[in-house]
Amino acid sequence: MNLVQMAGAISDANTLVNQLKTFFLVGVLGLMYVISIAYVWGQTKSVLKAGVAAIGGAVVLAIVVNMTSVRDKIGEDIKNPGGTAAPASIRVVDHIDPLNGGRR
Repeated sequence: MNLVQMAGAISDANTLVNQLKTFFLVGVLGLMYVISIAYVWGQTKSVLKAGVAAIGGAVVLAIVVNMTSVRDKIGEDIKNPGGTAAPASIRVVDHIDPLNGGRR
């Protein structure tokens, strides 16, 4: 019976961690996003600067929300370097003297 209770406790802990993660992603980061736009607007009274803050904050939120998929994609690229990436090429060029033997 102890093993079943331990499995239940682990499951409950995993559920709590997922709920906390969702809370921070949606609640705290969303609140920080709105506060940063309001702060920029309050300091500058500029629609353009507030818009730039909104776009920059949206990019940061998108990166944070998609962090796991980006991490997994980078991991796949590291494990399989010959995938869809273009092959690298290196061109070696010998030193070419200037025309008529002059200095550069």
